[in-house]
Amino acid sequence: MALNEKETEESVPNETMEKPESTGQVEQHLNKVYNVWTASAYQVLMMASWTCNLVLYSTVMTLGGPMMLIYSTIIVAIGQGLVMASLGELCSVWPYSGGQQTFTKHLAPPVARRFLSYCTGWVVLMGEIGTAAGIVMNSAQIIGGVVQLSQPRSELTRWVTFLIYAALLILSLLFSLSQRHLPAVAVLGGFITLFGGIAWAATFLALSPKRDTSFVFTEFINSSGYTSSAWVGIMSFYTPVYALYGTDGIMHIVEEMQDAEKSAPRAMIWSIIFSGVTSLLGALVMGFCIGDWEAYLETDFPIIPWFVDTLNGSVTGGSTMVLIVIVFLNFLIAVSVNVAGSRLAWGMARDHALPWSNFFFRINHKLETPLHSTLLVVAAELALGFVVFGSNYAFQAIVSMGNAAIQLGYLIPTLVLLVSGRKALPGERAFSLGRLGLAINVLSVCWTTIIVIMLFFPLSVPINSENIMNMNWAVMMVGAVVILVTADWFFRGRYQYQV
Repeated sequence: MALNEKETEESVPNETMEKPESTGQVEQHLNKVYNVWTASAYQVLMMASWTCNLVLYSTVMTLGGPMMLIYSTIIVAIGQGLVMASLGELCSVWPYSGGQQTFTKHLAPPVARRFLSYCTGWVVLMGEIGTAAGIVMNSAQIIGGVVQLSQPRSELTRWVTFLIYAALLILSLLFSLSQRHLPAVAVLGGFITLFGGIAWAATFLALSPKRDTSFVFTEFINSSGYTSSAWVGIMSFYTPVYALYGTDGIMHIVEEMQDAEKSAPRAMIWSIIFSGVTSLLGALVMGFCIGDWEAYLETDFPIIPWFVDTLNGSVTGGSTMVLIVIVFLNFLIAVSVNVAGSRLAWGMARDHALPWSNFFFRINHKLETPLHSTLLVVAAELALGFVVFGSNYAFQAIVSMGNAAIQLGYLIPTLVLLVSGRKALPGERAFSLGRLGLAINVLSVCWTTIIVIMLFFPLSVPINSENIMNMNWAVMMVGAVVILVTADWFFRGRYQYQV
């Protein structure tokens, strides 16, 4: 893969920016506030790989144990790296906030171009919303779990959980309103991700009883109910995929990047390398310091008693501080995901893919941000929180859609590129995969297909009335989104959507 050395402007004022494809609207542009390093920090923050291993403690110890976490992290890092290389090349050609939707509308066969790109945009947008909602709810539950441990007589009602969830969402909205401060938020999150991970690793390595190398590298743990060890090995990809799948974020902020054609692919590649390495190191530390995992799995949030046992035997000391770091990182990740979702919605509005697109395409020039699109995304997430009052199962169904929808968004553009042929790409581009392009694209499609299929299966079986929470609702929810989007296409979208 190679970068074209042709010089481009490092920063271009909004007034002289080359206009995105015209859709008949008054052109509106965002300031270019990110460079390759702040964009890389933004992407590293979105993945926050080491924290994902921790919050999915029970999944790790159900599907293969530390051994499979370590080996699957290596495989997933390579697979996701291929995906990012493929998408990075497309991003260098079409650096627009629509991301996967934009790639698909340029690459899909003419007969399917409008409908397929329309569906792609909506599926990815729903994935961003579901992902952010899941992150914020996870933080709300961790906060509630800490409160319950410190105050055993307290009761964490659904109403209290929702209030914490809503407060975190509103706070994330405030953090994302001022565009010029977003790079600073990204850098702050990147530093906390790096140094917080180092602090966690050093502390646990110093204080935790250690498992031997035989347990870490050779003991296969399977309490999932699946009888095929090979399938459990594939299912063990779930945790590292969760840690390394937020890699599409940069594709939605490219219109805010300096020299985006070069900077975006570089940031995508460097961030996946960095996150892959830190995720692997985190998996190794977790394996050696895993603690009394069988006892921890009996609790609702295994990482809380794990931290308490390792650090100081109480919930009021170092364990709380580490959990606060994780919650704060989750919060900053939610800010970043909401920025990506709002920019995607803004890009879709430019193409009239949203109802009331002219309204959602407007930029608030005091804040220099697409305020209406940002409010739309956060309002949708807030509405999802009300589902908690009806059923935790229903909320879990919505959240489970996020990962699968994002992965589908990775698959579709690369697949249509293979169908149309790499000749559909311009000969000169800032980032090129060169002669390896076809092989990387094929491997990327194969890898993402495996991951999408895996994400549609439950993490443990059998599924019955006693453990209905183990049900994976992703396939049902993605199917529901596709049905609703298709209906919207026939009643509204096909008359308004422009490519």
